[in-house]
Amino acid sequence: MAGATGNRGWTIVALGFLALAFSFAARSSVSMVIPLWETELGWTRTLSAAGSSIVLAMMAIGSPIAGNFMDRLGPRTLFTVGLIALVVGIGGTAFATQPWHYLVLFGVVGGVGWASVSIPLITAAVSASFDRHRGLAIGIAVSGATGGQLPVLTLLGIAVATTGWRTSFLGLAVLLALLTLVVRFRFPKMPADPSAGVGVAGDRLGDRLRFLFANRTFLLLLGAFSLCGFTTAGVIDVHFVPYAISCGYSLVESTGAYGVHGLGNLVGVVVVSWMADHVHRPTLLAAIFFLRALAFVMLFYIAGDLTLLYAFTAIFGFLNFATFPVIASIVSAQIGVRIIGLTLGLLFGAHSLGAAIGAVSAGWLFDLFAKYDFVWWVSVLVRDDRGRPAEPVSAPGPAPA
Repeated sequence: MAGATGNRGWTIVALGFLALAFSFAARSSVSMVIPLWETELGWTRTLSAAGSSIVLAMMAIGSPIAGNFMDRLGPRTLFTVGLIALVVGIGGTAFATQPWHYLVLFGVVGGVGWASVSIPLITAAVSASFDRHRGLAIGIAVSGATGGQLPVLTLLGIAVATTGWRTSFLGLAVLLALLTLVVRFRFPKMPADPSAGVGVAGDRLGDRLRFLFANRTFLLLLGAFSLCGFTTAGVIDVHFVPYAISCGYSLVESTGAYGVHGLGNLVGVVVVSWMADHVHRPTLLAAIFFLRALAFVMLFYIAGDLTLLYAFTAIFGFLNFATFPVIASIVSAQIGVRIIGLTLGLLFGAHSLGAAIGAVSAGWLFDLFAKYDFVWWVSVLVRDDRGRPAEPVSAPGPAPA
């Protein structure tokens, strides 16, 4: 269905935006209730972070698998199933009283949902729907994971503070259920488009995997994206709000600051998408990684300075999702669009695996030392690679036929 015009293509963009906005807000919700679980349920931060780590591990394993199912069943079926899993995972967590309830419902069941409703798969669905304005369409859809979660997460923080976390999780599950119905009946049914990289007709999976894992560009990006996941989705997404609260800020102030992080994501995606067409991409990616390392130093000084708190979230937000359009551009230029769906799925899986390690490691370091200072230093050192995995590389040759 490449080249879809009018309402069909933009309906896919709009639903992709909403799906990412709600799914990312749901995944980030655990960060705002960690202190409440400590008080009410007696759960350690290692345990709470373990649930997020299971989610990220499920995403690491499930993202390439979900991409394969999209090729066979189409995006409407995949996203419907993924959203149903999120409804069950989030709604069930509202009734959790034992650690295993949380780990199974939020971690495993929810992890299936987050692996199915993800940035690379939304990107693949949108790519298959446009010949013209493809970049603009992808940018709008992907921004749901950044600026789109700003109002959702902020309202969720207010709900948690006023009605409690259980009621808030139930309310979020109801909204996800309504979105599931909209996707099921309004998402256009469409075959995957081989030219957009959603699927490669006639290609054997083993041939494509052998091609990628023999490709230097792919391997270097795989390593870089793993470290990226450690510090962003693993450390910041899970532990920033608890850290801000430990610095004396209220839950609403902390989640509001994290919402600014989402707005920074939106601006960063737009600006860097433009820069990726005009600047040497490996150098741009290296600069983003290096600036992230410097941004972590700001966290040592945010206590008592609300302006600095919001400045950090705006700066880090700008640099966070900004890597995605750069990496997608590098993949398109160096590897090709025919297998971009599988390529981005594998890279996203590596990102999620790094994030899983980062989330549980940060929780363990906090429980060990009762402060986050060591977490921030580890993040600075991890980011001290300065993006070298994206140094200029030789052309890899054509993808397998």
